[in-house]
Amino acid sequence: MSSLAIVEAFSELPDPRRGAGCRHEYAVCLALFTLAISAGCGGFLAIGDWLKAYREPLIALFGFPKHGIPSYSTLRRTLLDLDYQSGSSEFMV
Repeated sequence: MSSLAIVEAFSELPDPRRGAGCRHEYAVCLALFTLAISAGCGGFLAIGDWLKAYREPLIALFGFPKHGIPSYSTLRRTLLDLDYQSGSSEFMV
């Protein structure tokens, strides 16, 4: 996968997800969310539409395998676990 500054900006954040089943880097998910919000998406459904609309350019930009772009559900789960108050992410109990 190519090295993008936006991904590197999030690369130092700890990934709270379990190791099993994590197909996409945490930093990549956060970068895609940031790009979608910057593009004017105002919610999870809009982000899902944005991912579908720009699927091919995002695959080329990030260097994903052909079918390897994170889904709407993956981004949603990642963001729901993000602790916005402290700046770190942890699973909520």
